[in-house]
Amino acid sequence: MRIVITMAGIALAFALVTPASQAATPASQAAESFDGLWARTAKDCRNKEGPDSKTLIDMSKPIGGKPAPMVDQYENHCRIDRKTVVGDGIHLSVTCFEFWDYFNKGVEPRKATVKLAPGPNGTIKIDGKPYLRCKAGSGAAKR
Repeated sequence: MRIVITMAGIALAFALVTPASQAATPASQAAESFDGLWARTAKDCRNKEGPDSKTLIDMSKPIGGKPAPMVDQYENHCRIDRKTVVGDGIHLSVTCFEFWDYFNKGVEPRKATVKLAPGPNGTIKIDGKPYLRCKAGSGAAKR
């Protein structure tokens, strides 16, 4: 009984001493795990031009000195407008543009929702489809 009380006291003391700013929220943990370059296959991770499944998720990408979180796929460049935590995943309300130039100018936007969820063995699901993380150095061409 004395050990249980001692352990509870240590846990309480640790919780009181740990600054709140160091404690991650579920939303920030989820966002961190989804950030990165993803693809349906390892072959799609290769740095090549043309249509493929490469998807860049960056919850804090700066564009023009301003934060511009985005989901970027081949000819589908989406600005993240809102994040909603749903279970262990996130639903992103996005505004998408077909071309990078359209994204920069705000031309012909369309609204969409992107659903992100953790998958097995370090994978994620994007709109229900499994994606694997591309290794550093295999990235997509700069847009």
